[in-house]
Amino acid sequence: MNPAGVLAKAKRNGILTKPESEYSQKEILNLLLAPGFSTNEVVTEFSGRGVGMDVVKKNVENIGGTISISSELGKGMCTTLKIPLTMAIVDGMEISVGKSVFTIPIANIRQSFKVKNEEVIYDTEGNEIVKCMNQFYPIIRIHRLYNIETEITSIEDGILVWVESGDKSYCLFVDELLGEQQVVVKPLPVFLNSFNVKDSGISGCTILGDGNISIILDVLNLYAASQNQYY
Repeated sequence: MNPAGVLAKAKRNGILTKPESEYSQKEILNLLLAPGFSTNEVVTEFSGRGVGMDVVKKNVENIGGTISISSELGKGMCTTLKIPLTMAIVDGMEISVGKSVFTIPIANIRQSFKVKNEEVIYDTEGNEIVKCMNQFYPIIRIHRLYNIETEITSIEDGILVWVESGDKSYCLFVDELLGEQQVVVKPLPVFLNSFNVKDSGISGCTILGDGNISIILDVLNLYAASQNQYY
């Protein structure tokens, strides 16, 4: 897909909600899922009416799933559907940030550790990096990403959780680890779909033994969400 062509067609159709320069490539490709949008210039027997992908998106989100598009000009496009099971039980690590509780799937955790201030370095854009097993990984502070009030802001007072998913590997800065437990994954309420919550690194939620809700983090999408926030 040609992002410039998609953006130009979206502008002609009047579906842009902000200036063209503020759209990232991911946001441009997501315009393909908008109702009434088609890149075909001529209506044929099979396509060009702008009906199809928006219907897919709506039905996938109705069952708690997600759909995303990635593309590289001249090489190809990939459409990814993530459809949850009706009920899934995962091993999770409960972590706290301020008064909020989150769950990180154990399968995504490589290690947790504490560091000193001098062990944290900065890249050319001022982002924090830490060295693990002779490799350098970015640090994402949960309290900054989600605007959570907490007294634990010094790197030495909190704890780093080294996580990975797909080709992404990085460290999450959290207040403390609360413990490991099996949790039942529940999809987020449908009305939250309009807020693009799943693009913020959240895959679902679970109800804890005390009745409180713990947000389950999507390690892969959380990294993308942090990059969108910083850039």
